[in-house]
Amino acid sequence: MVEQTQPDSTLPHRPYRGVLAVQVIALVLLVGASLLGQFALFLEVPLCVAAMAAFTIFWPFRGTWTDRVLGVLAGLISLVFALNALGSGTLYPSLNANDALTIAATPLIHWACVYVMLLALFTVIGFARQMARKERTDLLRSLSQSLTGVVAMASMPGWLFVVVSASCVAFTGPGTWAAIVVSVIALALMVLMVIASRFWLKDFDPDPAVPAPWVGIALLPVMLLGLVAFAATLALLLCQYGPIFVD
Repeated sequence: MVEQTQPDSTLPHRPYRGVLAVQVIALVLLVGASLLGQFALFLEVPLCVAAMAAFTIFWPFRGTWTDRVLGVLAGLISLVFALNALGSGTLYPSLNANDALTIAATPLIHWACVYVMLLALFTVIGFARQMARKERTDLLRSLSQSLTGVVAMASMPGWLFVVVSASCVAFTGPGTWAAIVVSVIALALMVLMVIASRFWLKDFDPDPAVPAPWVGIALLPVMLLGLVAFAATLALLLCQYGPIFVD
């Protein structure tokens, strides 16, 4: 008689169709908002806040509430400085820019500096927390998961900067082909991140107490793609105002 093994009820349900649906909806809304031009922020900001809130609730990592709080803190700081960079810029020193490229890219330069400092700060905090533990089992795993949450939350506001490229004038000359290449690469990276999330779904180990942690896994690549949106915007500005493409 063959003995049947019972499924482990402690393992989280991992519906890939649900993950894919969340990702497609989120990306369609975020990319679609970029088509609104100067009005993109009216949709991008609520979407970013909603994604960050959902990621915190459906935290996909096995950790403590401290990990979530650090992620929320990093996300809020990043969001505030992103909005300020796109607005008055009062939180930043003046760049005294004269050329069109620097003037257009000033919000991106400002936020990039804050982003790098945030990663450095929270990396130090993460190491300090791990060193303070009495039992340092799974140290690297705990540190990597904590920092991944911080990076994801801090990266999400990168989506806001698509409004900068949306406000540019139409591309002309060789800059048009360069802009097409940038757009294709950005879309390819989005597809690759969505595909990669299927493998993450198989390997992730969330807290059993977290409801529907697969939602967090679904949002993880969407949030990390904020960096791709930021980089694509900067590349499009180079295509528009860079000395190579300016007649």
